[in-house]
Amino acid sequence: MDYLTVLKKLIQFPTVNDPAKEIWPTRECPEYLESILAQMGYKTQIIEQMGFFSVLATHGSGRPVTLLLAHFDVVPVGEGWDTDPFELTVKGEMGYGRGTADDKGNTTALLLSAEELIQQEINGTVAFAMTGDEEIGGMNGAPVVRAALEKRHLFPDYLVTADGVGMQIVTRRRNTVSVTISVPKNPSPFEGGLATHRFTTEYLGRKSRHSAYFLPGIDQHALLAASSFLLRNPEIEVRSTAGGYIKSNVVPDWFEITSINPAVKANKHLHTCDHNLKRLLQALLPISRIQFPTLLSDYGITFCPNLLYEHDNRWVIYFDGRAMTMDVESVQKALDAVLVEKLSGIEYQGSVKLGKAYMNTPIKSHLVTTAQQVAKTNAQKIEPIELGGASDTRHFTDREIQAIDFGPIGYGIHGSNEHVLLESIPQTAKFYTDLIQTLHSSSKS
Repeated sequence: MDYLTVLKKLIQFPTVNDPAKEIWPTRECPEYLESILAQMGYKTQIIEQMGFFSVLATHGSGRPVTLLLAHFDVVPVGEGWDTDPFELTVKGEMGYGRGTADDKGNTTALLLSAEELIQQEINGTVAFAMTGDEEIGGMNGAPVVRAALEKRHLFPDYLVTADGVGMQIVTRRRNTVSVTISVPKNPSPFEGGLATHRFTTEYLGRKSRHSAYFLPGIDQHALLAASSFLLRNPEIEVRSTAGGYIKSNVVPDWFEITSINPAVKANKHLHTCDHNLKRLLQALLPISRIQFPTLLSDYGITFCPNLLYEHDNRWVIYFDGRAMTMDVESVQKALDAVLVEKLSGIEYQGSVKLGKAYMNTPIKSHLVTTAQQVAKTNAQKIEPIELGGASDTRHFTDREIQAIDFGPIGYGIHGSNEHVLLESIPQTAKFYTDLIQTLHSSSKS
């Protein structure tokens, strides 16, 4: 199989998930993936739930069971591309296009591994799955794959999620913590001069707009910078705002406030402001710093206010949060402590929703030690790491399971000019193949 031809075809499928615009992947891409796996000789099926499609393919029988899991959906394109995001553009060693790193390059690696493994006798069962809704929470993808496997008594002993990056063994990922806060709109007259203030997002750490990689104290979030500005300048009011919003887990590149300043003498007029909007924006910075008990995480706790919108005559802020916790009550208590002080006198609503689970696989588990052995043999990095973003792994780790994430070397995930180191795709495929061969040469699970 020519992996560049496959990757090029996958990039051409516009498998964007954008609920705000009612855009989601069609059946074309999963049908293409299913046809490749079926032609190889796998037992395949396309599973549909709520208009989302997943591909499941199996080889062998009995235990141990290893599932290799990827996703073919992508985030919206956004601005700033130098190439066509839906065409694979090769520049030197790199391949550019939406999904090259997240997650179609990895999907291609799975197909290469599947091609090799189908030719071998497998002790136990190997399953390959590709889902179509990971970027919007994965509720109609990975759980459906899991149910299909459970129905056949094949819940995995090992899970390898092909949604990592950097050819590194990922053993920890935090849980998603969604926070939604709203206040009623409260337009009122206010006299002063108008001014426009623009705030930009600056990443000094990982070059990704994915909010899971935001590092408080190191990176600058446009809305948090605006919140700090309003806290420092309490005399001004907010007339209107605008932002470069993309989706719930992507930090907007910019945010603008049109302010009304009573101290400005020139062009002083009566304007309409919204004091509740100002109060809500001022609260963003202290909300982003809430603390509660969690397990160890390299990234700690992060809360990024990525969406501001109007709904039912209310201002609504959506925070994409991440933390190594399943204790929703502790998070809600920490949030309430901030809201009761910062939004006193306003009828506000604040709610917390946790994801399915976090991943925290012990580094001495059989899967991790075997993965390290394979990586060392292939002259790859062997030290386990934590990644900031979530993956479809979270839909399995509420049960006892050994799980890791892995993936090729890619850059610009969820941002413009996303690209992958092309040679790392077959190298990643070899890691998957060698890992399965080693795991399934032993009955240990």
